[in-house]
Amino acid sequence: PATEVMQEVAEFVGSTPLVAHNASFDQKFWDYELSRIQRNREQSFACSMLLARRLMPGAPNHKLGTLTTWAKLPHTGKAHRAMADAEMAANLTVHLANELRQTHGISGVSHQFLCTLQKVPAAKISEALKRQRGF
Repeated sequence: PATEVMQEVAEFVGSTPLVAHNASFDQKFWDYELSRIQRNREQSFACSMLLARRLMPGAPNHKLGTLTTWAKLPHTGKAHRAMADAEMAANLTVHLANELRQTHGISGVSHQFLCTLQKVPAAKISEALKRQRGF
């Protein structure tokens, strides 16, 4: 049954940080399924789409497949299939974290930092990155 599977998934995930592309979509499902087993989410979601909008403004669009191709990341399978999308979102998030380190000089790229950065308006991202570097 779905409730049994969700209980096992929730135990497995625990408080591990979560990442998704268009995370608000996944977060709604995750929260709903947790509520059905009388549990609450213990962690925040980092959103690779919101981060890409801020850190890859020159991309043609911010669809996961487009960003993967544009950043020359590996295609892991057919779009909109759970495993392929999860792997592409993970690859994109690693790419964005590397960009923050290498291009922007941000040494401490934590999940919490990504969750904070995704909330910064795109027009103010440069200022936020300068503050993070201590300038």
